[in-house]
Amino acid sequence: MLKKPFFSVILLSSIILAGVVGCDTRFKVEGVLSKYVADLNRSQFFSISSPAMVMPASLPSSRYRQQSLTQFDIGLLDFLSLQQCSVGIVAGRKNSILGKVMSDSQRFLYELDIIRAIESCEINNESLSKELNQIARQKRLELPKAFSNALFNGAESEAFFSLSNGFLPLNYSTAEQQELLDALNRLITIGENLTALPLVDANIFEGDLKVLMDSEYAGRLLYSMSRITGYLNLVANKVGRLDVDICGAPMSYIAQQFEVHYVKVIQPYMGRINRGAYEVLPLMARLFDISEPLGRDMNVFLNQFSMANSSSAWQEYQLASQLHAKQWSALFTKCSVSIGGKS
Repeated sequence: MLKKPFFSVILLSSIILAGVVGCDTRFKVEGVLSKYVADLNRSQFFSISSPAMVMPASLPSSRYRQQSLTQFDIGLLDFLSLQQCSVGIVAGRKNSILGKVMSDSQRFLYELDIIRAIESCEINNESLSKELNQIARQKRLELPKAFSNALFNGAESEAFFSLSNGFLPLNYSTAEQQELLDALNRLITIGENLTALPLVDANIFEGDLKVLMDSEYAGRLLYSMSRITGYLNLVANKVGRLDVDICGAPMSYIAQQFEVHYVKVIQPYMGRINRGAYEVLPLMARLFDISEPLGRDMNVFLNQFSMANSSSAWQEYQLASQLHAKQWSALFTKCSVSIGGKS
């Protein structure tokens, strides 16, 4: 039997990791993946270490997320002359003490209101009318930026995209994400109809952003894909280097670990992740498109969720899954072993 002097170190690390993840359900899946590797390592033919903690790109800081919007001021005389219509009232809201510290979501709603107010106001003063209409046109051009700020520059987006929330739960179900899907669809409807100046219910809009925040979905998905990719690639690379020496009695134990850990636990978990992602990621992609143009840092970050970009975290995760399945299938064929439900 081959000697593996560092096996005890790997085993000890697994025990310590199990203790840590056992206290925090956010990282329970790490223990499942680590146990898969640890039990394979009990065979003399395996010596796999846990993958290095290489984190995906995180959400850029606010300075790289926020897009600047044109500011405008109304002089006192102009303000008084605009009291006959809603422009003065809406502008006064922005110039109030609370208005000066508007959140990005409130600012977006204000932008819709001020454009609507300007375009519906009959102004007798020709120069003032011309000035305000020019402002309204500029604000229309900037509506996608204001919408982007509301989506990506608040506390809601920080929680939605945070990598510190760990994995998607091991028992994750698509049935739990209906509220998220509804919120994303409502936000898309707003974003795709900006030119029509949609009438947005502030409570529903703010509520939908809170749904994103409470779900923590995007960050958890990204973290889950990254860690699973690391583990599957390590296992696949090792399995791909095994030869016929492992066939026979040693293969029985290896096949058992594959079935117990991967077929019965990890593969179904990945299936649930995939089903959820196929519903959510296309909606996220539509929101990203609506919010263009985004800065370089934001584009780099958001591209990790792309189902089309060959270098995205999603594609790397899919490739790791395929390679893992291919290498195990080749080994089972080589050793004439049949595994029920293998993938």
